[in-house]
Parts: sequence; C-alpha cells; structure tokens
Amino acid sequence: MKNFFIINIFDNYVKNISGNWWIVFLTGLTAVVLGVSFIIWPIEAMKIIIYFIGLVIIVVGLFYIKNSFTIKRIGKKYENLKEDIKSRFEQD
Repeated sequence: MKNFFIINIFDNYVKNISGNWWIVFLTGLTAVVLGVSFIIWPIEAMKIIIYFIGLVIIVVGLFYIKNSFTIKRIGKKYENLKEDIKSRFEQD
C-alpha cells in the first residue's frame, strides 16, 4: 500500500510537469534570445537590467505597503475574536 502511495505521488508530478512543457520551452527560448541580445548590445542591456531592477523594487514596495494594511486588519480581527471567545467563556 505504501509503495502505491509513492507511485501515485510521482504519477501526479509527472502529469503536472508534462502538461506544462511549453512553459519550460518558452522560458528557455526567452533566455537564449535575451542572452544573444545582451551580447550584441551590452550597453542597452545594462539599461534594461537597471530599469527592470527599479521596477521590481517599486512593485515589491507596493506589495509591502498593501500587506502592511492587511496585517494591521488581521491583528484587529484577531483581537476582536479573542475578546469574543473570552466573553463567551466568562458567561458560562
């Protein structure tokens, strides 16, 4: 029974991976095209990399700001839930 479980795990993994072969192919193709273009135009490639890093930093910062408000809201909800549970136990 244990061996069947392990085979089932591998079977599901292979099905998931083999269904997404085109993503791996496109990623490889993109990497080759970017690599060749960076070799041909190194100065422009550096500019693109710098702009990309700046964009990633801005996006990460925006996600942090959004998540800070979510964390604050979750903290308030948790405190309210905790008080509600305490009050129910105190009534008994």
